[in-house]
Order: sequence, then structure tokens, then C-alpha cells
Amino acid sequence: MGPEPFVKSTAPDGSNPGAPGLEVIVVGLGFCGLTAAIECRLRKMNVTVVEMYPTSRTQGDVIDFFGNGGMIIESWDNGRIADKLLPMSINNNDTFKIFNAKNELLVEEPWLSKPHHRRRQFAGHRGEIHELFTDYATSLGVQLKLGEQVVDYIDEGVEGVDRKVGVICKSGLKVMGDVVLCADGPKSLARQKVLGLADNKVNSGYAIFRAHYFLTPEMRKNIHLSRFCDPDHDFTGMWVGTDLHGLIYSWNKGRDLGWVLTHKDEEDISESWSFPGKVEDVLACLDEAGFPEQFKEVVRMSPAKNLLDYKLVWRGPIATWLPKHDNPRMIVVGDAAHCHLPTSGQGGSQSIEDGAAIASCLDKAKGDVSLALRVFERIRFNRQHVIHMSSVANREEYHKVEWTREFVDKHPGVLSIPRPDWIIEHDARANVDEHFDKIAEDIKNDKQGNIFELSVPAGGQLGILRPGQEEREVYDTTFDLEDPSIKPVLRTPSVAA
Repeated sequence: MGPEPFVKSTAPDGSNPGAPGLEVIVVGLGFCGLTAAIECRLRKMNVTVVEMYPTSRTQGDVIDFFGNGGMIIESWDNGRIADKLLPMSINNNDTFKIFNAKNELLVEEPWLSKPHHRRRQFAGHRGEIHELFTDYATSLGVQLKLGEQVVDYIDEGVEGVDRKVGVICKSGLKVMGDVVLCADGPKSLARQKVLGLADNKVNSGYAIFRAHYFLTPEMRKNIHLSRFCDPDHDFTGMWVGTDLHGLIYSWNKGRDLGWVLTHKDEEDISESWSFPGKVEDVLACLDEAGFPEQFKEVVRMSPAKNLLDYKLVWRGPIATWLPKHDNPRMIVVGDAAHCHLPTSGQGGSQSIEDGAAIASCLDKAKGDVSLALRVFERIRFNRQHVIHMSSVANREEYHKVEWTREFVDKHPGVLSIPRPDWIIEHDARANVDEHFDKIAEDIKNDKQGNIFELSVPAGGQLGILRPGQEEREVYDTTFDLEDPSIKPVLRTPSVAA
């Protein structure tokens, strides 16, 4: 019996581009913006990325990409990007371990859910991975405008004659093109300027303490840290308790360690969501939850300058990612459209999917930007929304159920990380190939219905196990599309359409 067949995504080779020379402006150099830039450039479009930070983001702790995002990365440069990424990622680990607050091992499951994920599941230092992707983008000819803060979005000229869209930066720089992809993250200015939405940030009630640091030979002598310093085995594990959960990863032959702790936090949200963290505050959380000494020692060893307290600001779903315009040429994508909480486990991968899908749509629309954006939204909306909302369901499971060995033995699989095939075997490029023509026809024929009805089905559904229940129930992800707070409004007179 041969190996299990699997989906293999194919990167465009640029031999038959649908929209060569299309001037694409990407706002934001996060992983969604980077992927969109790379994928558009592979299709011979001209790409300019405008980013407020002055350099490539070399800071950060840990980010994960699972099979659905990783298959796009695996295809880049005939596999060479994956070859460079693997040595800097967790690649020498057999299992993912889940413990309760008493440090009792509850679940041990394969780190790779399928053998072919060895070259498409990546977890490592966010800054190192970002730098690798940025270098690849620039090698393809992507133009970067770093240190430029976008302050407004502009739409000038007449459709079909001389219409251009673009951005104005704080420095006075004006960048114009054929389409603007607003990948400006959870603090998105584009939600306000392009969609006309109020800044509806809501404190999720939680925050994350997080840190990354390098392990030293001296730490190997510490009984609580020695398991993370193993040069022959990486470590991945999660601890769950009442109203908090934490993860510890170590990799790179026992050199790198990253940890995060999601905890209750009801403080008001300021303009900055990320603050220097204090070891004593983290230890207080761990003490209250009865977490083991091992986790506390990992925290104690964290350099003060590396410890952050990041407020998890929730942004609920919005009715559309497009402005109120007959022929939209701007769209919000990635976290600007659907800000995942970390507990979805899919934030990074969904950013990659969005970037690959929007480039595919622009290519297949052959210069009809408005059609491309409308088709993209209908292909991605239901899938993104269900996975977006799963982050809340997953967090509630981790924090509200009393996890004991007896409960897990009685309900095998309930604590496993949700990795169904409809999520992790999804090829975003192939999905566009499959659905583009049908959705484009619906749009041209003005097919009636709401966004849920007109969009491609999500592909699956997710459940939630609530305290006292024996079985998961389907998690309700519906919301009121007619809520005026989530519907776009006409732009202000500062923009000429």
C-alpha cells in the first residue's frame, strides 16, 4: 500500500499571467500582506507595499503555520523557501503534549497530523520567518516603502477612463495604483477610511503574556528547564487551567524558547495594546491557577526586555470587506477583515490563504479589479468567518471545562487541537480555480441573496464542549448582517470617486 495521497499546491510560474503589469498597492507588511505581494509578483503584477515600521519586523516570539498555509510556502521558489525555513522551525519533535494545571499529562498527539506536513508545518520565531519572507519578496521585485504611515485612502478619476486608487502617508508620500489591498492588521485604519466603520475594538477580557529568549548551557543544569534544552528533541506543550492556558515551545537544538500565557484581563484598552510585562504579574496568575513550578521557572528566566503583556482586543465579524462602491478597487484582508484570537490556531495560515487567494482572483479577472475583489470576498467569507469565530469556542473550552485525566479518558479526543481536513488540507489557490467562474457569473447576473447565501460554503463546522456536557455541540457563528455598526458607509467627500 503506497503513501496517502495529498493535495499539493502549485505556485504560478508567470508564463501565462492574466493581469501583467497591474499596479497593486499592499498596505501592511504582515504575513497576509507579504503573501499577497509575493503571489501577485509571481503573476507578473507590479507590487508596492507600504509599511509603517522602518525595517522588516525582526522582533516577536512564536508563530505557527499549519498545512493549509504551509502548502503555499512549500511551493515557493521550487521548495527553496521551505528548505530555508525548516532549520529555523520546530522540526525535531514527535508529539504535542497537553497538561492540566497540576502538570498531569492529559493528551499526547502527533505534532504532525500527516506525514506530508513535514515540509508544510512550520513554527518558529516570528521575526526570523518574517525576514525570510521579506527577503524573498524583494528578490522577486516587490517594492517596499518602509517607515511610511498611511493616513488616508484616495480614489480618483473616472472608471474606465483614468481611475486610480491609492494612499497618502504621513510624510506626504502618495502612492497610486489599480487596486489597494488593505492588510493593515487588527488596528486597521482601512476599516474606518475605506469601509466607513467606527473603530469598534472590544476588550476580549483576556490578555497574553509572551516572551522569547535563548537558552544557555547553564540552564541545562536547572531541573525545571532541562527538558527544554535538549539538543536532540524540540518540545511543544500546552497547559490548561481555569480562565488561562499557556504554551511552551523550545526548538533549534535547545537554543530557542518561546512561551505564551493567555489570562483574564478586564483593564480598559488604551491606544497601545502591548505593554512591557512584569514577571511578578505572570507568577501571580500562575500561582492563582495552581500552575506547576516548571512553568513558573520558564517565566522567571525570561529577560525583562523580552516580556510583553499584549491585550487581546476582539473585533467581531463585519458584513462585508468591500467599500460601498459600484466598482470597488479596495478591500480589507487578513486581520483587518477577520482578527483571529490566537486560540483559532489559524491566524497565520488564514493570512497566507487570503494572500494567495486574492492574487489568484486578480489574475483570473484579467484586469477587472472590481470583479476580482467581489469574487474573492464570496470565495473566502464563510470559511474565514467560521474559523475566525472558532477562536472564541476553543478558548472557552480550554478555560471553562475542568480538565482531569478521568474526564479526558472518558471523552477521548475532546482536548485535541482541531485539525480537520477541511481546514488543514485546503488549497486556497485551487479553491479559487474551482469557484471563480461560477461566482463571477453570479455577480455579473446580479444574483440576489445575503453574503452567507452567495458565498462558497465554509467546508465544515466546528463545535464546542461546554461545562457539564458530554458531547460537543455545533458552535453558532451567525450574526446580524443588518447591524448598522458593521455595514460600510459611503466615503467622506475627501475622496473623489
